[in-house]
Amino acid sequence: MDRQYHWLLFSLLIFFIAGCDIDGGAGTDNFTAQELTEQGWTLFISKNYKSAANKFVEAFGKDPGYTEAYTGAGWAYARSLNLDKAVDSFSAGIALNTNLADAHAGLAFVYNAQKSYQNSIQSAQQALTINANWNFAHDQTLDYQDLHLLMAESYFALLDFNNSLAQVKLLNPAFDVDVTTYEGRSALAAEIERLRGIV
Repeated sequence: MDRQYHWLLFSLLIFFIAGCDIDGGAGTDNFTAQELTEQGWTLFISKNYKSAANKFVEAFGKDPGYTEAYTGAGWAYARSLNLDKAVDSFSAGIALNTNLADAHAGLAFVYNAQKSYQNSIQSAQQALTINANWNFAHDQTLDYQDLHLLMAESYFALLDFNNSLAQVKLLNPAFDVDVTTYEGRSALAAEIERLRGIV
């Protein structure tokens, strides 16, 4: 009888411990999609991109209509160089809300990395149409100037030197070359490279 009593107490203790919330009420089930997304951005800012992506995925798993989570996942995947997943995440968010400047901007960078230059240009243009002074709140080193430079690079890669020059002139109005010449194109390429180091 005494042994059964101890076994019962032990079983109840195990049951109680297993039922307790070890993380003090901070389990995923207790967070909203917005809170999970905020946690994801905190991880993103600290460059913990894989964990950030997981938080964003949890967030849109909890609320499939929460577009900020798709944008966050896209950026986290992009920084992890998981480019296909980045495209999927950005595109899913944009399908729900076409006015997500951060998602369009993220797509522009990813498409450029994939050498899908026309898509990169279109995404950058869309981001700038939504917000001509775009800046990425979660990485202050990225703003509208980077999108213009990205378009300059993409146009150059497509051999559209006039449009490439037009984008460069938005960043450096004093720069002008004749892009119909080899020398002019070489100078344009050098200016794009120079701007990459300062924009």
